[in-house]
Amino acid sequence: MTGIDYDCAYCGEHHQGTDGSQADPWPALGFRRPDPYLDLDTRSRRMSAQATDDLCVIERGTRSDCFVRAILPLPIIGETISLEYGPWVQIGVGSYLDYVEHYDDPHHAQDYAGQLATALPGYANPLSVPVQVITRGEMRPLLVPDSTFGHPLVRDFYDGITRTEAELRIRSMLLPAAST
Repeated sequence: MTGIDYDCAYCGEHHQGTDGSQADPWPALGFRRPDPYLDLDTRSRRMSAQATDDLCVIERGTRSDCFVRAILPLPIIGETISLEYGPWVQIGVGSYLDYVEHYDDPHHAQDYAGQLATALPGYANPLSVPVQVITRGEMRPLLVPDSTFGHPLVRDFYDGITRTEAELRIRSMLLPAAST
């Protein structure tokens, strides 16, 4: 396959022929909001949810569902690059409060237990995958799936995917944006 062309939402520039290298990186496959937020109707979003590009809380009566946006890299087999997803993960209220308290702390390093809150295309039931959420200072947290959990996403995280598969995934996510 040839390189991938895309308009970058982060820098606003058009990138042409990207090959996934450090000099010509692929786009991260991001998701604007966690799936539970997207499942809410407009009124419920307005009344019981708060969301930014990195944080989300949904009030559900006596409990709060808390989400943070993170990075999930899938290594490319035989190469030193990865395909990066930007999914949301649900964490406990205490973990969320700690994360928010240290959000701008460049030295904050903490791990939280979490669960994916974004349905990644091509994976059945990814919301069931337990993950470790590893903070990295001012960067988005890194997700590490539980290696003992039997799921294709976990296998891909630890064993990698082919370059062809990565490019197909990127192209499939860019298609809807190109047709609107």
